[in-house]
Amino acid sequence: MIVRPRLSAIGLVATLMMFLGGCDDTGDEGASAVRHVFGRTGFGPGRFSYPRAAALSPDGHLYVVDKTARIQCFTPEGERIAGWHMPDSAAGKPTGLGIGPDGRVYVADTHYARVMVFAPDGEQLAAIGSRGDGPGQFIMPTDVAVASDGTIFVSEYGGNDRVSKFGPDWRYLTSFGGPATGEARLLRPQSLVIAGDNTLWVADACNHRICHFDADGTFLGAIGHSGAESGAMRYPYGLAVFSDGTLVVCEYGNNRLQRFNTAGRSLGVWGQAGRRRGQLAYPWAVEVSADDRMFVVDSGNNRVLVVQAMEVKAWQP
Repeated sequence: MIVRPRLSAIGLVATLMMFLGGCDDTGDEGASAVRHVFGRTGFGPGRFSYPRAAALSPDGHLYVVDKTARIQCFTPEGERIAGWHMPDSAAGKPTGLGIGPDGRVYVADTHYARVMVFAPDGEQLAAIGSRGDGPGQFIMPTDVAVASDGTIFVSEYGGNDRVSKFGPDWRYLTSFGGPATGEARLLRPQSLVIAGDNTLWVADACNHRICHFDADGTFLGAIGHSGAESGAMRYPYGLAVFSDGTLVVCEYGNNRLQRFNTAGRSLGVWGQAGRRRGQLAYPWAVEVSADDRMFVVDSGNNRVLVVQAMEVKAWQP
């Protein structure tokens, strides 16, 4: 199941612009910060069929999963160096990836109610979880984030709508953000990122906000609300943290990225609906490297944009 935003009049105009935009880069205001683009529509090596999750490894490689249930590994320049398929995919495809400090790849195998663990070369190592609403179980896991000490956080939706925490030994520890948690209640938590202070930021997609928790699951606050203006968001699906601690949010529903400080103030937006270089079509995920390059999973355009974040003019004072 994919939640798609309802098209308002503004959304209809944006969608028409996206499909009428063509492939000409001329006059594209957002193109100047794009360093390069890789991937195109297809099923062969280096091509994508609706990519919707990504994760950067400690050695700087980018792993991407698409709707063929195929995981591909790329260099930062877009050269494909490895790939494999999930063991099962008839029921549905994964929506989230995480990489451990040891390079292990954790896949939110959404429709199979589990997290699959692979070696960097695709060797299957383990499966975590089972279907259900009990401790350590999942309904539809969406993403995985792994802390530097090996602690694992898994988000899920479909009824549980919570984040579960596991130890480095994959033993269940606790859950938070579920239906009975008041202002901390999540509705399709789609993406997770661990900040430098070891707190957890959660893209609370269907509540149109970003939630902040400490490592034990205590709710610290939230930023954002539904809308298209600066400071608002629609279906935030992707989330990453820059080296200075600021956040970048990938808005599936607004076809853009937005940068926030940790107090919740918007520092600017980048991107608009379209097919050109620097434009986006239902972007699902964003990853940020140590040198603040953004790898934007541009799902509807079947590609990855590599953007030098500090060259984005909208974010400059």
